[in-house]
Amino acid sequence: MLFLSVALLMIPPPLPALAGAWLRAPGESYVKAALFRSRGVEEFDVTGKSRPLFDPAVVESGRYSETGSSLYAEYGVSRDVTLVAGALLKVADLEAHDREVAGDVRGLSIGIPDLQLGARLPLSRGRWAAALEPNLSIPLRLVDRRSDDSPRIGSESASFALSASLGRSLPVANGYVQASAGYRARAGQASDEWFADAEAGVSPCGPLRLRLRYDRVDARRVATGMEGDLSANAGARDARRLSPTVALGWRGGSELSLTWRRTLSGRSALRGSEWELAYAFLGTVRR
Repeated sequence: MLFLSVALLMIPPPLPALAGAWLRAPGESYVKAALFRSRGVEEFDVTGKSRPLFDPAVVESGRYSETGSSLYAEYGVSRDVTLVAGALLKVADLEAHDREVAGDVRGLSIGIPDLQLGARLPLSRGRWAAALEPNLSIPLRLVDRRSDDSPRIGSESASFALSASLGRSLPVANGYVQASAGYRARAGQASDEWFADAEAGVSPCGPLRLRLRYDRVDARRVATGMEGDLSANAGARDARRLSPTVALGWRGGSELSLTWRRTLSGRSALRGSEWELAYAFLGTVRR
């Protein structure tokens, strides 16, 4: 079965250590390593209403958290080809304290759910830059679920996407704007999904960089339950998030950033926040 998805991803300018949909120069590489932590005690149900993660009539308290690290890389093979790859290591923890001691639930999962591979090809080079990007997500299934109550991490289905990108820089404070919309197809029973994002960034003074990003995912078929399957990567969640970032950049292409992500609304999605601390480097690989 052939899976083809089309996405529009708008490109930021090639600012140092900014990992956006921008073609890299031949031999140029961009690497971003991050640590993240998220937590929530509420969810958005299938109608989009906020409610406790567990039934308060049965469970006294409950929470879901994720901790982990991610690695993302881009490399300019030539003027017309940039390769991209990414993976993450995630620890998902689900805990619920029943009103009866014997009914307590604790589940822990840890692993690397999938590997992202892709390429970026130019469509236009000018005031507005445009690019085409195919992307393949390969499920690795390197996940250890410690019990039947452990949450699932990622999806067991492969997905394929094709992205068209557009963006430009701004004359104000070395800024840029970008926006995106697209579609991702998944194999098996996992739901396909529409996605979109918009981002703006400026460098108001010295090494300081400020960014604001909005993104959303809309599954074509939303899951009916959350318990034990709370990963945003499960392919059956709707979510709208806002992500402000504060970063410091140095000469030589290094950047240290702190991002806060908040889920504003959704369906069958965790209602919570995520913090990310990341280090990125943009440089040239000498041959």
